[in-house]
Amino acid sequence: MSTRETTVDKSARRVQTMFGEIAPKYDFLNNLLSFGLAKRWRRRFVRTVFARLAERSEVSERLETLDVATGTGDVIAEETRQWTRRKLADKLGVREFRPVGVDFVPQMLALARKKVQAVEFVEADGCALPFDDERFDAVTISFGLRNMVDPAKGIAEMARVCRKEGVVAILEFSPTKFPLFAPLFRFYFHRVLPAIGERLMKNRSDAYRYLPESVDAFDSSEKVLEYMRAAGLKTPTRRAMTFGVLGMFVGVKE
Repeated sequence: MSTRETTVDKSARRVQTMFGEIAPKYDFLNNLLSFGLAKRWRRRFVRTVFARLAERSEVSERLETLDVATGTGDVIAEETRQWTRRKLADKLGVREFRPVGVDFVPQMLALARKKVQAVEFVEADGCALPFDDERFDAVTISFGLRNMVDPAKGIAEMARVCRKEGVVAILEFSPTKFPLFAPLFRFYFHRVLPAIGERLMKNRSDAYRYLPESVDAFDSSEKVLEYMRAAGLKTPTRRAMTFGVLGMFVGVKE
């Protein structure tokens, strides 16, 4: 399976260089350019993953999760926060929580290790995960799938390392189709966001022009659901968020 043809350069070299350059201000700009919504998106995303894990018929004493394209570790930081504050050990019937993050941009991982200590972070490509089959209870990726040269392969890898009855969850931008909101969002996404991003964070790779281009060129939601089903994920679903600006995809490993 392959993604639709696109003129956007998503080569590993370009993506590594681009995110390596913007790593120092990545968190600041994400919160600024999303008007603070990025934190709310992650909070809802992680809460949904844990809620689906609570539905499993079998549990073990240790809960292991993997966050692919983890960047600076924000999803793992949110998982850790919810694990502690919501007392999920009791709710999920497990004693230990062990998250793992993987990314192929070393500058991002360096920041992740500072943000969330005592967590394993691995430098690797999301399309070739260096883990055994069926190791993790949940495998997540947020705003990273569209950067993969082959999203279908990335999803297949996520499903491979996920245990049976485990959860694979994806959070990703998509062009909104809401009639009143779509023109405003498109103007902001294609004109305002790149201008602000480039003014605050000079980089040779035009990272904030790449963002809207990569979203426009990304596969449709129906294609993502098709990839999930092909990877062995049962009845995957998509939930639109924030007027359809992004979608949350969730599937359970058969």
